[in-house]
Amino acid sequence: MKNYSMDLLVSTEYRSNTIIEVDKQSELELFEEVYKLAKYFKEELNYDFVPFCPYGDLREEYKALLFTEEAPDKFIKEPMPYRIYGACNFTIQKFTEEPDRWVLKWIWLHPFFRNRGNLKKNWKKLEEKFGDFLIESPISNDMNSFLENINSKYEHIVI
Repeated sequence: MKNYSMDLLVSTEYRSNTIIEVDKQSELELFEEVYKLAKYFKEELNYDFVPFCPYGDLREEYKALLFTEEAPDKFIKEPMPYRIYGACNFTIQKFTEEPDRWVLKWIWLHPFFRNRGNLKKNWKKLEEKFGDFLIESPISNDMNSFLENINSKYEHIVI
């Protein structure tokens, strides 16, 4: 196994206690943060490539999201800082005989933030934003377990 550190951005600038949407109008720093977390995803799951471009050129059919929460351990003075602990990426899949649908391409949470209800807490927000989305295969054992625990109705798609 390779050794690498997993640094998480803590900032008072990005103040959201759940999700920050990263789109083509977002600051480059947010794209770089998604890219950094996508690199962690690549390393952990032994992918050949990083599944995100850091240059801020998201088209309308792509959406990246960053998961955040308060960082009281880094609090010195107001305002409260927030820590970005995960990211995911969605894209629109076009079909010929059925409506286009959003596809969850990948999702990664820092290991410290797994199995603490963070994904479950944010899953409803993903459903509200992306409707009845598909999930791209392959799917990790942890993600399969999560989907089983929430009695998922989600279809898997191989692209």
